[in-house]
Amino acid sequence: MRTARLFRENTNKLRISIHRFYGDILPSSEVVIIKKKRDKNENVNLKKDKITKKENVQKEEDNIISSSSEEFRVNEVNIQMISRNIYEQLFKKPTQRVDPQVIKSCQDSLLKHGIDYKKCSHLPDVQLKLPKLEGNDVVKHFYNIGEQQSAPYRELLKRLATCELPQIPKKWSKASGWTKYSGDSQESVPCPPDDALIFDVEVLMSAGKRPTLACAVSTDAWYGWISEPLANDDPHKVFDNINYDDLIPLETDGRKPVGDLNRYRIVVGHNVSFDRAKIKEQYWLDRTGVRFMDTMSMHTCVSGVTSYQRTVLKAKNKEPHPSDDDWIEISSLNNLSEVHKLYCGTPVDKQTRDIFVDGTMEDVHENFQELMQYCANDVVATHEVLKELLPLFLHRFPHPVTLAGMLELGSAYLPVNSNWLQYIDSAETVFEDLKLESRQVLSMKADEACSMLNDNSYKKDLWMWDQDWSVQNLKLKKINTKKKKVTKGKKVEEHQTNKLEEKISDLQKSSYENMPKPDLSKFEVLNEEYIRCLEDFQNCSTEQNEEKIKELSKEFEYLFEFGEHLPVKRPYLPGYPAWYRKLCTKPGKDPDWSPGANNITTSMQITPKLLRLSWEGYPLHYIKEEGWGFLVPYSRRRSDDAEEPLVPIDELVQACPLTFCKDTEFKPDMYSLPKDVEEDLGRRAYYARKKKDEQAAANQYHGLGVWSGIDVQGCCHFLRLPHKDGPKYKVGNPLAKDFLEMFSQNVLSAQGNEAEKVLTFGRMMSYWRNNRERILSQQVVWLPDEFLPLGLRGAWKKYGAIIPQVVVCGTLTRRASEPTWMTASNAHKERVGSELRAMVQAPPGHKFVGADVDSQELWIAALLGDSTLGLCGGSAFGWAVLAGDKSRKTDLHSLTATAAAVSRDHAKVINYARIYGAGQNFAERLLKQFNPTMTVSEAKSKAAKMFSSTKGRRVYRLKKQYMEGFMEEDLDEQVVEMTSYQAMRLAKISGKKLDDMFEKPKWVRGTESDMFNKLEEIADSEGPSTAFLSGRLSRALEHAQGRWGGTRLNWAVQSAAADFLHLMLASMAHLAPKARFCLSFHDEVRYLVSDEYKYETALALQITNLLTRAFCSQRVGINDLPLSVAFFTAVEVDQVLRKESNLNCTTPSNPHGLDKGYGIPNGESLNIFEVLDKCKLNKLDE
Repeated sequence: MRTARLFRENTNKLRISIHRFYGDILPSSEVVIIKKKRDKNENVNLKKDKITKKENVQKEEDNIISSSSEEFRVNEVNIQMISRNIYEQLFKKPTQRVDPQVIKSCQDSLLKHGIDYKKCSHLPDVQLKLPKLEGNDVVKHFYNIGEQQSAPYRELLKRLATCELPQIPKKWSKASGWTKYSGDSQESVPCPPDDALIFDVEVLMSAGKRPTLACAVSTDAWYGWISEPLANDDPHKVFDNINYDDLIPLETDGRKPVGDLNRYRIVVGHNVSFDRAKIKEQYWLDRTGVRFMDTMSMHTCVSGVTSYQRTVLKAKNKEPHPSDDDWIEISSLNNLSEVHKLYCGTPVDKQTRDIFVDGTMEDVHENFQELMQYCANDVVATHEVLKELLPLFLHRFPHPVTLAGMLELGSAYLPVNSNWLQYIDSAETVFEDLKLESRQVLSMKADEACSMLNDNSYKKDLWMWDQDWSVQNLKLKKINTKKKKVTKGKKVEEHQTNKLEEKISDLQKSSYENMPKPDLSKFEVLNEEYIRCLEDFQNCSTEQNEEKIKELSKEFEYLFEFGEHLPVKRPYLPGYPAWYRKLCTKPGKDPDWSPGANNITTSMQITPKLLRLSWEGYPLHYIKEEGWGFLVPYSRRRSDDAEEPLVPIDELVQACPLTFCKDTEFKPDMYSLPKDVEEDLGRRAYYARKKKDEQAAANQYHGLGVWSGIDVQGCCHFLRLPHKDGPKYKVGNPLAKDFLEMFSQNVLSAQGNEAEKVLTFGRMMSYWRNNRERILSQQVVWLPDEFLPLGLRGAWKKYGAIIPQVVVCGTLTRRASEPTWMTASNAHKERVGSELRAMVQAPPGHKFVGADVDSQELWIAALLGDSTLGLCGGSAFGWAVLAGDKSRKTDLHSLTATAAAVSRDHAKVINYARIYGAGQNFAERLLKQFNPTMTVSEAKSKAAKMFSSTKGRRVYRLKKQYMEGFMEEDLDEQVVEMTSYQAMRLAKISGKKLDDMFEKPKWVRGTESDMFNKLEEIADSEGPSTAFLSGRLSRALEHAQGRWGGTRLNWAVQSAAADFLHLMLASMAHLAPKARFCLSFHDEVRYLVSDEYKYETALALQITNLLTRAFCSQRVGINDLPLSVAFFTAVEVDQVLRKESNLNCTTPSNPHGLDKGYGIPNGESLNIFEVLDKCKLNKLDE
């Protein structure tokens, strides 16, 4: 009682206090008091069964555009839903009615954000009889097909994880091929016959990519595999390629199958994709029943880390911060040693591995038993990790579709043919030609710059003034005077005469008349005077030529004399500046050597100077500690203590593109203040001055440059070039790929046509330069004839495959990763080798069938946001994703573009970045990258406006029990919203915790507020799990205690997208078992199928999309699906792996395109109606 009385007294005091000081503490403009209007019909009992048909029709006319079709369906905000016949097949339970107040609120919100939901175009309805579901509804269907696909492999994994391994052999056989070890006995076998294996392959890196030795273990026996060179004690030899016969058989004796190829078998390894690429049968066109499980991917799912956490874990010698203690104990790096230490308590000794990395075949022969033991130890360690990790994985990822999807992803396959070799050859040739031409232009620019030494004009040059212009002089030998006098007599004349006679003799021996005369008309480069000389020389007789030689010999007689003064050891290129000498190579064994600055590339530090590059008109400048930037002058006078080389300030001021600020006139006594006075200034004064200097620079310069605080010779500010990753990073090369776009925007510019030519070449070479090593290192295996279809045997073309080394869960979000193929860009007309994807080509009689999942992450985010309302398209973000029209500017990217005043393409990038968790600062950097002329304040303003209109405003709502002392009205009719600052102030005044007085903060009044509220709800929950397959967040981030907010938000979307892919893969395996999965490119999937089944596979893909999206909707509580996302816009049926079937992939290395260059026609791009028409009948229903 006493406590209650005290509480009432304190509440009254608080109320009075708030009323008195409300204006000072909580500005009324920031506090929102929402008074809820009471619904007139609130107390009326509206019974659904008594609503008449007439009333229904009237309600529909108010809210939607009706259609005469019986199949046509729209919801309360005019989003067209799937046709009635499909709806009745998918959703057995009736859709739950949405509260009328929620509907009205959604409609008002849409109109408020400029979306007239009544004006919406509609799609034709689709009539389709679906295959029978494997369960009562879509959710049960996916669980059942996932169980069918993963259960056999899961049982094999459990059996392997729970068994005790047999003892490791004490001595290993060196016989080639497989040897089985069971107890004390050993025997040669064609391959391990067991259904479950733990497998590890070792490769001698210095000898190429061929496998050297391997170990495997089953529940019953050990197996060792030895390569032919190792078994035969062959000397060390480097192999550039890998043949089919060099690989390891797991299901055959090399040619004939051993056992049933379609039976369920599982192979476990750590980073098992590397081991899979060394197995023969994986290169076959038809796949078998073997699947691969990666313990590294399982670890990433269970205990994966962020980039920051990875950095902390790598810093072994540093003591971790106390805040990191909670996650360090339950996570690790991905290598086997660290993973084993995490789950099993001890690291794995990897010292012996160095022989495979750095050694030779002789080292392997010498240490054979030790190396086999090392490989076997890795197998044991993998088994011990599996034993601990498998139960954790299955507990945290309970849905069978997750395992089924991972197993399917691990079977990626890329067929290629001889065109691959043509592509490599063409790209290399064009690349080398461009590189040579670029080098010649740069060499010419270096020669031009070098000539400035003659008149010292480099001192006034805005680019070359700070280079090393020191020269090495040629020190001549002194000749003894007496000797010289003697020498100068007859001996010199005799010597010269002898030499001359030798020359004449040589000329007499040669027959000038029989020598072929060159066609001088071909040499357009030669000037007329030189051509006349050559013609005169050809027309002269032998005697005349002899006379000419005598004359020349006499003319250059002094050179013979001067040779005696030359030192034996001469300096390299005397008289040339030091920077130029670095670009020249000495003549050696290279037959292509030529004099001049030929050792020069676009990656060298001198190159931007030679090309005379400018940023926004300012000449580029380099400071070692700061990277590349430019100088902004602020005074016409250098400081008195400035040292050589001196900034050419007069020339710089003259070239400055902006109106130069008034020259500061210093009083003599102020200007001559000794420097030690400045050094004695207090810290506050120092920072005040620094801020003032920065502001002064900002008043003169309004571009993209990054303030560094560096003053150059008392007359210039040095500003760094902006780095794409933010202002704290430094630019190492302004000609790198990230800056090439700046040239087209004229932010970066160069002087002269030659410089423009080099930049063009740089753009053309950038893709191949960055990807060349990865592409050339692809392991292509050509198949022998007996493993090809009958129609391909004996053909002139080679057929084979690449096994992409896909890590099925390569990131924290469980996205698959692979460095070459999963990051391959589309063909670009200016990029050498960018037609890479099109070089993956289906063999004759087969086609690729695939599709791009339209706006996958955006739809997932929109669905999660709409699920809080229970209405598809109920939020502005959801409506824009589902029904937005680009032509009406109501689609998501157009809305963001309008809010931020940027182009739609740029808005698209920003939207995805925000969905992935990027904040306002990141958006500012993107805006400045898109528009380099935008000022910092303008970028901040636009980013703030964009986030305000999209994400909304973050507010804290006061709990009801505390509103009594805050307002004197009916509590049920109002909500009090405050900013975080105001909420904290009020809590502090009240002597309460923030969480006690206020509900969890929410985003309000933005187009995406509902979506971000839902994502934060998932990310901030006690045990975050995905909305679709209930996959858990990594243990390293699970107990975040307020940290990793952006990462967890990104995970909520990206991990849900990983679920989406796994669902699609499971559905396709169920609907189209004859289609072979090839690869997933982010939101794309591609399958290889024989021509006979290409259209049925296309239909299976369309149905897969429908079922997957229906599953996701039902999982978040919405038993319906918009028609706009139910089917793929297009399914590509194609001969090559390009993104769209009508792309000709014309590039500098493929100038004739695929049609004329490779004889590959366009494929087909089919929508749902065209697919149904091609199939004639729905064969999937049979």
